[in-house]
Amino acid sequence: MQTVARGRMGAGGVLIAATLAMLVSPAVCAEPRQAHYVLGVFPYLPPVRLERLYAPVARALGEAAGVHLTFRTRGSFERFREALAEGRFDLVFVQPFDYVRAAAPAGYRPLARWKGRLRALVVTRAEGAPVESIADLGGRRVAMPPPDAAVSILGRALLAERGLAGAVEIAHLRNHFACIRQVLAHTAAACVTARSPLRVYRARFGGGLRVIARSRPIPPSLFAAHTRVPHAIVRKWRAAMLSWHGGEAGRRLLHNLGFDAFVPASDAEYDAVRAIWRELAAGGRP
Repeated sequence: MQTVARGRMGAGGVLIAATLAMLVSPAVCAEPRQAHYVLGVFPYLPPVRLERLYAPVARALGEAAGVHLTFRTRGSFERFREALAEGRFDLVFVQPFDYVRAAAPAGYRPLARWKGRLRALVVTRAEGAPVESIADLGGRRVAMPPPDAAVSILGRALLAERGLAGAVEIAHLRNHFACIRQVLAHTAAACVTARSPLRVYRARFGGGLRVIARSRPIPPSLFAAHTRVPHAIVRKWRAAMLSWHGGEAGRRLLHNLGFDAFVPASDAEYDAVRAIWRELAAGGRP
């Protein structure tokens, strides 16, 4: 009987040992998974180009905060604005009019904006252009990004200020690169774009363009985080953005994006954009 009792105790010991081994195994005691967040970038460039530029940004910000941050965009400004209104992204890089129209009401709060102000730039070919100044655009074709892009809104306002509303044929394209290519292909006399996409285009494809007019300045595109994201993570994202100009890796990100630096942003700065939107809406031409 003693032998049987010892055998049963031995089996129980094996069972206990096996159970303990399972409890301390790497599969069971694996580290908690990183929190997963999504960076949404408005579609001002072709999707492939945006991914090449902003996937590294997402990786850098994810590493800075110790989270997994994934780049996403949408195929059109309208679809991106709908995603904003639905809160589909945790962190966004958004143009100023979509910030005041969709992002801020949906719970996104500013973190940082690029240094400087946004202006619509009217560009034409550097050589052999059919126009010398904006006054020469009457009766000609002017390419722009989608109608609700910030530079398109500013560009239409600029044409109106110069007495050219209704005097030019406006062609809205998918993004800034498509707009610029219309000029270089001689299918548009001018393109309305902005400094950052123009820098990115020149860095990728070369020059051949010159600026003939600039719109009034407004606060520029910005990063904004949804209020559901923990404050500790938001602070780390913001600190990383503001530090980019001070390090080699950060300066490389900025150079690729066509920006010099990021500076703190506040919601109050964009009251000027809200005022312009109300002014344009009241005139029936947003």
